Parts: sequence; structure tokens; C-alpha cells
Amino acid sequence: MNKLSSRLLGALLLALACGAQAEMRGLDDSEMSDVTGQAGVSLSINFNLAPVASDTRCTGGCGARLAIQPLNSTGYVVLDNIKGTFSFDGMSLDMVTINSGFNGDGALFKRQAMKIGLTNASATNLQFTLGGSNQGVVSGSGLQQTNLLTYQATGAVKLTGNVYVFGTP
Repeated sequence: MNKLSSRLLGALLLALACGAQAEMRGLDDSEMSDVTGQAGVSLSINFNLAPVASDTRCTGGCGARLAIQPLNSTGYVVLDNIKGTFSFDGMSLDMVTINSGFNGDGALFKRQAMKIGLTNASATNLQFTLGGSNQGVVSGSGLQQTNLLTYQATGAVKLTGNVYVFGTP
């Protein structure tokens, strides 16, 4: 293609692009009722949890910590020393109403929950410890933690399915 042809093609594409602009405007309720689509959000996330010895409480470094305090509890359920590379390709987030299923429990629940869909999730060289603790953070003195289970997988672990997060009433 010579220079003149390239310039003409470029000018033609620019003219077509300028003419193909769509109008952005608000929609009223009656117009919105005619719109169809899919609810939810699709995400792709990849992160690596690796210990840095100078930033952690463990000799040689330890992984991340997730502490959850159940309602009306003084203690914490902890995932401690979390290490590995995590990839969530095509993870979806959606709010759903649960009013059936779950072996009959859904009809009794009758509330919304956040649904996390895992279509192509994986963890490589995964490690974590499940335990109970009297503190959410490990700074300061007085930490008492009972480790119940340590899981370690060398290689890749594939995760698929749905995770539901339920709020408290």
C-alpha cells in the first residue's frame, strides 16, 4: 500500500468513527424496563502472598492473616500464615435472593446474599493455618492462638463453584 492509499484509508476510517458516535443520555423508568442484560460484575484478579521477613512476626517471615470475629463472640476464627499465588479469572460477584434450595433451608432463609462465582480460580503453592485466637491482630502481648489445621499444597489447586456470603439479620 503506498502513502497516498494509507492516508486516504486513515481519513476514511476517521470520518466513519466520527459519524458512529452514540448519544449518552439518561433513561427513565419506562425505558429502563425495556433494557435487558446480565446482572453482576466479572473480575480477573491475580495476586501473590509471599512473606517478607522484616515485615512479619515470624522468624524467616510468615504469610497474611485473616481474622473473623463471629457475631456475639469474644474470640476470632483466623486463617493465618496464608501464602501462595492466587488467580481468579472470570470471578463474578452478584446479589441473589435465597428463598429456595439448600436442602429446604433456603425457604426459611428468605434474604439476600452475595454470590461469588468461581469459574476459573486457582491457587499455586498454597499454605494456610486455620485456628482460633483471642485477638484479631498479632501486635502487642497476650496473643493466645490455637492452631487447628495447617493445609499445604505444592502445585496448583483449581477452584470452581459458588461461595455465598450471608449477612446477619
